[in-house]
Amino acid sequence: MRYGEPLSENSAMTLKRLLKVTTATALAAVALTACGSEQAGGRQRHTANTVDAQAAAGRDSDAQVAFIELLERVGAPCVPDAPATTRPGDPDPSDHPPTRPGELLPVDEKPPTDVPSPTAAPEQPKLNAVEACEGREHGKRITQALAALKTPTTAQVRQKLNELGYIDSRVHGLEARRDAVRFFLDLRVMGGQLALEGAAAGKETTVEAFAYPAEGAFTPGD
Repeated sequence: MRYGEPLSENSAMTLKRLLKVTTATALAAVALTACGSEQAGGRQRHTANTVDAQAAAGRDSDAQVAFIELLERVGAPCVPDAPATTRPGDPDPSDHPPTRPGELLPVDEKPPTDVPSPTAAPEQPKLNAVEACEGREHGKRITQALAALKTPTTAQVRQKLNELGYIDSRVHGLEARRDAVRFFLDLRVMGGQLALEGAAAGKETTVEAFAYPAEGAFTPGD
């Protein structure tokens, strides 16, 4: 076919098929490019979310470690030194065994058991001497910090507690009530039962220690 001559019927059909194939190929290429862009964007968003989650977990872990260190530091004066087992010159008890055997139970008498009665009321938890001392130490530092707030708000009390090292996950029941901001602190660790109840009211601020069961969620006042 020469330039300027009209297309034959066969040539025209061939040209149309070529244009259709070229157009379809171009559209497929555009679709693949768009799909690749969406997948790349999705991977970027997933990576960013993963990094954010890891960073948040790291911050929580650091906060927990700092909180445990705070408890150890504040409670250090309350932990007694380990007593010496024996003093120089003391006799060894193993050198002088008992001269008579211990009393035997009568044949018809059974040894006592510590199994509580199913109808008995559950025993209320009590602070041991170390926990009671730790509660006083925490109470003094918190009272001193909150007493500086003349008209405290819940936000101010939370900020002060955070500045003292008490993390948000250990602060409970924070609310303004009866001219005071009341709150609870869960200081239980490693089977301990120490908790604090506070009322921030300027110079009338009070913080008291109490025992809360070591196991289970911390929900005082429910």
